[in-house]
Amino acid sequence: MLIENAEIYHYIKEYLKEIPTITLIKGTCFSKAENIDNQIYYILEGTVKIESHSDMGKKILVDVISENEFAGQISYIRKHNFYGNNIAVTDVKLLCLKDDIMNTLMKNPEFSTFFYFKTSSRIYVMYKKMLMSNLFSQCELVAYHLLENSCDCKFIYKSIYDICANLNISRRSLYNILNKLEGDGIIKKLDEGPYLILDESYLKKKSKKVKSFAENKY
Repeated sequence: MLIENAEIYHYIKEYLKEIPTITLIKGTCFSKAENIDNQIYYILEGTVKIESHSDMGKKILVDVISENEFAGQISYIRKHNFYGNNIAVTDVKLLCLKDDIMNTLMKNPEFSTFFYFKTSSRIYVMYKKMLMSNLFSQCELVAYHLLENSCDCKFIYKSIYDICANLNISRRSLYNILNKLEGDGIIKKLDEGPYLILDESYLKKKSKKVKSFAENKY
């Protein structure tokens, strides 16, 4: 995406010479939890994930964001710390809004409204995902995930790790659910990797409440 086409352009066009554009390869961690500053990034291209880590090494997927979203240690601006590492899921192109520029921009009421609207919208997405993991059973969540990520009754996935991270469940629990569904004739593992959905109506019934909660719009 060209900077001129980004939603943020209107607010930063006078400061472009002071705002570097950086390109990072997939897998790069560009903002670590311990980076206590106001340096914020704006995504022009690609996808970024935010993971929170505990002292015991447990990782939780906090959010996945892409073009026209802010990244970095945003929680610090709200006087909190989510202990999140920002990692490039794909190759990414970012605007780097350093401390001094960010402080200047935040003095503009129009920009601060834009910034807080964009970031607070993501909080609601994250909160809704957290509610889903507590309100519904893991089997219901997996059933919904299978349907939402299938095409022509085939569920194709990149990795089991990604599914577990997205659903916040252990690998053992996921395999147990998939094996149970396969044993009951609901799905079938194909030789080339994906799962074939044999009983779509069962999965729709199982995930009905999750779908209603996840997709309700006003």
